[in-house]
Order: sequence, then C-alpha cells, then structure tokens
Amino acid sequence: MVEKRDSNKSGYNLFQQLKSDSALPELYSAERIPPMFEDSTHQLWRCETADGEMILKCCHRATVEQSPIWQMMQQLFDVSLPDDLARFHDIQAMLENQGVLAIPELIACGGESDDSAAFVLSRVVKGEAIQKKHITDAVVTQFAQQIATLHLKQQTTWGKLFQADKVAEDWPAMLLKTLLRHSRKLRIGEPWLYKVMTQLEQVTPRYFVPIMIDNRWDQYLVNNDKITALVDLDAFVMGPPELELVLLEYQLNTHQAVIFAEEYQKYLPLPDLASQRLTYRLLLFLMNALGEDNLDRWMKAASHW
Repeated sequence: MVEKRDSNKSGYNLFQQLKSDSALPELYSAERIPPMFEDSTHQLWRCETADGEMILKCCHRATVEQSPIWQMMQQLFDVSLPDDLARFHDIQAMLENQGVLAIPELIACGGESDDSAAFVLSRVVKGEAIQKKHITDAVVTQFAQQIATLHLKQQTTWGKLFQADKVAEDWPAMLLKTLLRHSRKLRIGEPWLYKVMTQLEQVTPRYFVPIMIDNRWDQYLVNNDKITALVDLDAFVMGPPELELVLLEYQLNTHQAVIFAEEYQKYLPLPDLASQRLTYRLLLFLMNALGEDNLDRWMKAASHW
C-alpha cells in the first residue's frame, strides 16, 4: 500500500481509522488535493479503494472556529460543522429528496474524536468544478431549477437543515445580534451599518427554505454543458430564500440573471429583495462568503432582481 502523508497528522490518523473499519472498502492510497481557497476549513483527499475512487473530506474544529462564515453559522443557525458532519446522512437525504441535481454517494461520515477529524467519505462523480467558461444558458437554467425546487420546501421555522426548530419571530433579533457582534469585530459603522439598522425591521421572512450559505459555482461539477452534481453540502441551513438570492446576484451577470429569473418563476415568484438586500449583503460580507474585502464595492454591487 502507498500512502502520501500530509504534515497535518489528523488526516493520517483518520486513514488509520478508516483502514481498521471492516465495513469500509479497503484503502489503497490517498493523495491530498490542494485547497482552492486559503481559508478553506477542509482537507480533501483523493482515495483509491477496493471499491473505486473516493473523496475524503476532513474537518477540524480548531480550523472551523477561526473561520468567519462558520463562526456566524454557529451563532445564527446553531450549526457546528464538526458535529453536524456526523449527521451527514440526514442532510444528504433531505437534499436528495427535494433537489433535482445528483449528489455524490455517501460511503461514510463521522464526527470529531480525540485523535482524528470529522469526516465525510463520498464516491467520486464525473465532471469538473464549474468555472466562468462553463456557465452557459443551459447551465444557468439547470442551476435555477435546483434553487427553485429547494425553495419550494417551505416551512415556518429555521435553523439546522435537519433540526430547524427556531420560530420565525426570533429571526430579526438573532440577525441583529449577529450583525452587531461581527460588525464591531471589523469596526464597521457609518454609513452601512446605519442603513442596515433602519432596514432591519422590514426583514421579516414569511417562510424558510433550504439555502446554501456558501453557494458558489465551484460547489458544482459540470460535464458536456450539464451540471452533473452538487458536491458540497456542508453549509445548507433552513433560512430565508432572500438571503440566498442576494448571494446569487453577485455570481450572475445581467444576461444570466434574466435566464435564472425566468426559470425560477416557473416554480414560484421571486421575492422582493429591495427592502432586505442591504441587510443580507452586510451579513454575507461579514461571513466572507465570496472573499470580498472592500465593503463599499460589495454593498454597491449591481442588483438584478
């Protein structure tokens, strides 16, 4: 057996754990996949096993606790990534039942232990991460179908995807508390914080749906002008659809936004974002959702819906 070890010992300990589990396919070798972003909370490994090629995702609590998006996910949605990876079966089952896109087959998952990280082991899916060159009209249409079908799963409570037990009336207060706490950390004040504070009382969601807080093109795979899979399910929560739609405005140009809106509205109306856009833009900036570090540029970005 050939193993390509990493300097981070947790990954190697996890391999030992996987190799000792008789219920899992025999592990032949594993090679580290370089992270796409400097602040990535995961280690990814491409594994050769007796049952084919698989992807192992490792996550350590210490790394997550330093991440702005996961700090705020914990405060706002009560999501703890290392703990919730142990419930990945529940997350995957809901998304498989509701969405229209394929999801990689889940082989195993587990929470963090004293000597190894939380992990998810999934089968490799054909395709490559979506880049700008892949975003055709057909891909945008398929993307809109996925978002819309998930937004059809509406309920009056919010929180964790598999345990959304927070009542709608608590959303504005929790949102305010989160915004104020993290705005102070970055010393964000006038004029944007004031504008958001005056708008916040209008942020009263009528319902909550499955949304992906870090919904980016690179979370999807594409092959032959078709999205083949949604491969990253970590940041799904039950939240207001407006929050996800505000995030998607940043990732679609004018032409793509028109196509998206036309397809989305075959399923349900687009909500009015005007009274909520600034609030959710500030929240996403504080989360560092897309890596933008210029607040004025982020808040003044073009809107499409």
